[in-house]
Amino acid sequence: MQDSVNLLVAFTAGAFSFLSPCVLPLFPSYLSFITGMSVDELSAAKSRSLKPVITNSLMFISGFSIVFIATGASLGSLGGLLSDYRNIVQVLGGLLIIFFGLYITGVLKLTFLGRYIQPQITRRPAGVLGSILVGAAFAAG
Repeated sequence: MQDSVNLLVAFTAGAFSFLSPCVLPLFPSYLSFITGMSVDELSAAKSRSLKPVITNSLMFISGFSIVFIATGASLGSLGGLLSDYRNIVQVLGGLLIIFFGLYITGVLKLTFLGRYIQPQITRRPAGVLGSILVGAAFAAG
């Protein structure tokens, strides 16, 4: 019984996350980027096979998942290693928060922290491998 409740809670949380105003508007652009087709072309594709769309979407999700699973596993391991140094990590974390607070309030003027770099992708990476790479890049971002 407990497992079915956990599954229902996880599914509901995922559905609400997907329907949130910061995720749902991204879906058409994500789908267009993955498939290489506009929304109008996707609508017309209902009569054609959607196998490439589904395959590329699953590969995107795989790339996204790989990054999150690897990050979670590595940070979990790192957390276990650093548990012996908890007091030092807390002090360093507190100093880092103070440092960034002073930067955000304008007390510290560090121009290198204010740079903005946005690489532009001129052409979509092709095929299944491209979809995995785009998913991984999306997760890293």
